[in-house]
Amino acid sequence: MTFSVQLPRNRAAQPSAPAPLPLPALLAMLAALTLCSLPYVTRLPWWASLLTALLLAYRVGVALKRVPGLPVLAQSLLLLLIALTAGWGLLAAFDTLLGRDGGTAILVVLIALKAVETRSGRDIQTLALLGFFLTVTHFFYAQDTLTAVHALLSVTGLCAALTLWERPGGFAGGLSGAPAAATFGSALAHSVPLLRSSGGVLLRALPLAAALFVLFPRPDSPLWQMPVSGSSSASGLSDTVNPGGISSLALSDEVAFRAQFDGSAPPADQLYWRGPVMEFFDGETWRLGGSPRQLPDVTLRGPVRTYTLTVEPHQRAWVLALDAPASLPDGTFITQNLQVIKPSRIGARTRFKLSAATDYSYGINADPAWLMRNLQLPERSNPRLRDLARSWLNLPPAERVQAGLKVFRQGDFAYTLNPPTLPTVNGMDAFVFGTKRGFCEHYASAYAIMMRAAGVPARVVTGYQGAEANGNYLIVRQANAHAWTEVWLAGQGWLRVDPTATVSPDRIEQGVSALKGAPGLAAGQGGLLSGLSLRLDALQNLWNTWVIGYDGAQQRQLFAKLGLGQLGDWRLTLFGTAVIGLAFVPLLLRRRPPTEPLAAAYALLARRLGLPREPHEPGSAYAERAAGQHPRQSGRIHELIGEYQRLRYGTEPTAEQVRAFVQAVRSFRVR
Repeated sequence: MTFSVQLPRNRAAQPSAPAPLPLPALLAMLAALTLCSLPYVTRLPWWASLLTALLLAYRVGVALKRVPGLPVLAQSLLLLLIALTAGWGLLAAFDTLLGRDGGTAILVVLIALKAVETRSGRDIQTLALLGFFLTVTHFFYAQDTLTAVHALLSVTGLCAALTLWERPGGFAGGLSGAPAAATFGSALAHSVPLLRSSGGVLLRALPLAAALFVLFPRPDSPLWQMPVSGSSSASGLSDTVNPGGISSLALSDEVAFRAQFDGSAPPADQLYWRGPVMEFFDGETWRLGGSPRQLPDVTLRGPVRTYTLTVEPHQRAWVLALDAPASLPDGTFITQNLQVIKPSRIGARTRFKLSAATDYSYGINADPAWLMRNLQLPERSNPRLRDLARSWLNLPPAERVQAGLKVFRQGDFAYTLNPPTLPTVNGMDAFVFGTKRGFCEHYASAYAIMMRAAGVPARVVTGYQGAEANGNYLIVRQANAHAWTEVWLAGQGWLRVDPTATVSPDRIEQGVSALKGAPGLAAGQGGLLSGLSLRLDALQNLWNTWVIGYDGAQQRQLFAKLGLGQLGDWRLTLFGTAVIGLAFVPLLLRRRPPTEPLAAAYALLARRLGLPREPHEPGSAYAERAAGQHPRQSGRIHELIGEYQRLRYGTEPTAEQVRAFVQAVRSFRVR
């Protein structure tokens, strides 16, 4: 007795062997990885971006048989050499391969190297997992809406490539045997249903992701923070002030932070966002003054306004709070100089809930020793300015303050975004008695020097002034960077004196848009692009509020509004179980993947015969059994089952042959 066993020509027939490498799936995966890597073009050294592009292009060329492939051993040695050289180059560029910048850079190059050595279907799966991880790394740099859209597109592309690998016949049947150009064209032709299928998978998972996002317990602060290499520079204000430092920021449209008030916002001329306070002057540069960490002597006189501050990452510890803060967010403190500080640097977009009063008095009972250091000036620096200020010593302190402003008011001074270069020695003398053209730091620095020389304690405060209204919130850009002066008068404490308002009152009352040469968005220039930019920023603000800013405090507020109690309450537990259960419904109701046409027709024939087929039963044995039960149609039964065996186990059938067999089975009836 002889037995014949026929095995199908597919992956399931040899579970121990690596899955074959369908060309359409490989091309789709390489395209998806290219999309995942695009944002790193601006983050990697130029040579690393070029290397990644060449490696991916080489793999496409080999797949399409346009470029000859290297022998396995030679290729492995070459890839090892490239990996070592790239690792050495990235180490030199980023100083480390462990932080955010260096770690993600080497990951991009290694993924490209892995793509070159891809030989089996299992490698397609590995590349997909690496692509998912690479997509997540973009959120280490930014958590805005553009990053989220890019992540969604990248995940859709990776899912599409995996779908094409799992069901190569479902979208491009028979492509593996076609010429390279025809295969590529057919893959493009089938991209729409392929993307629709992968998009459907993501849509079915969306309710579960949303339920977990809302209900999963959230802390009040980030769980972790990525280490950033030392090569990354901070943006925004500096901890020093010298001529030209802040004016360079005024040419930037970059957003520094956004503020949303619970009620109406203060007038533009009261929007002073306080930053570093400079108390030490060496004749050229103003530096921070080591203010003690203790509650300042503040008396609030005006209405207190509550607002939410969304600060862009600037790698500094200060929070740009509205002057003067009335309440502080958790995890921050205030210094004796009225500056709000976060113990760790702000390396990611962060939201703060604060309140402030723009009418206040501060520092009336200041420490005399503290005031003395705000009178110090280096010897022999800016002698002409000091001599001018000493001539006011016979005036009362309040009149000395006005005398200093009178110098700018009557001296034909001009406020400009492009001030002339000043000498490093006695630069403020050259400014006041020579060029008379400067930016805010010029006027604040010169005025503070005059006040100290006149015996009035003074210092320079940096921060931002003004804002751009966009719906129900304010945008503060780097172009709003500003410097002003504070002077101390007995019985009044520290008073804000902004000499810029004397020279250019429009700058304070109307904002940066009043300045000639201000950058486009900050200048409030109309037009389609400006309006589109503001709408996109409004979308970004919603994203910050409801996604990035959804922390433990907001989650507790949401649960309280829904009447669900706190975490651990039985009502919240029941509600969460019900919501997550409903979120699984789309996954449970998803359509089954379409059955392969030949298998579906064979199953239909068994139902027409009314004779179930055993899973291990060969076709010839099943034909004999079915013919014995229906002897009058034995010939037709043998013919149909024989045709199925030829199509299944013979040469690759054409689509017309498959359709003809399916039609023949459908027309078969048992008599």
